[in-house]
Amino acid sequence: MSDPAVELDRAALRRFLRERYPFVAETDHGPQAVAAGECDRCGHEPRMVQPCGPPPADLSGPATPDWALGRRCAVAAGVEGWCDGHADEAAEAIAWLQALPVEADDIARLWWIATGEVRATPDAARRARALLAGS
Repeated sequence: MSDPAVELDRAALRRFLRERYPFVAETDHGPQAVAAGECDRCGHEPRMVQPCGPPPADLSGPATPDWALGRRCAVAAGVEGWCDGHADEAAEAIAWLQALPVEADDIARLWWIATGEVRATPDAARRARALLAGS
C-alpha cells in the first residue's frame, strides 16, 4: 500500500529533472556516478564524486569501496583528494562541482527519488510536486 503523502509520478520527475537540470544525466560526476546517499565525509550533502585517492581520515564512518564526497567536501579536498595520476580528472571534477546551480544538492536527492534509489519523504515529495507544478 502506498502512502499518498509520498506518492508522485517518478517518470515525470525524471523527465523534468533531465530537461531542467542536465547535470543529473552526467555519468562521470553527479548523482548517477555514485551510489545514492550522503557525503561520506560530512554526512550533510549528497554524494557527487568518487575521488580515486585514499579516503580522507575524517570520513564520517568506515571507508567502503564506493565512498564518495559531496561537492563542498570534494572542493575542500582539492586535487589532493585524487591519486597523483588523475590530477587532470580531479581539476575537471572540481570545476564541474563549482559550476553546479545552488539547488544542486536538493536536485540530486530528488533524482535518486525519481530513479527509485531512495524513498521519498513527505517533505521531498512536496518539493518534487512543487517543481513539477511550476514547470
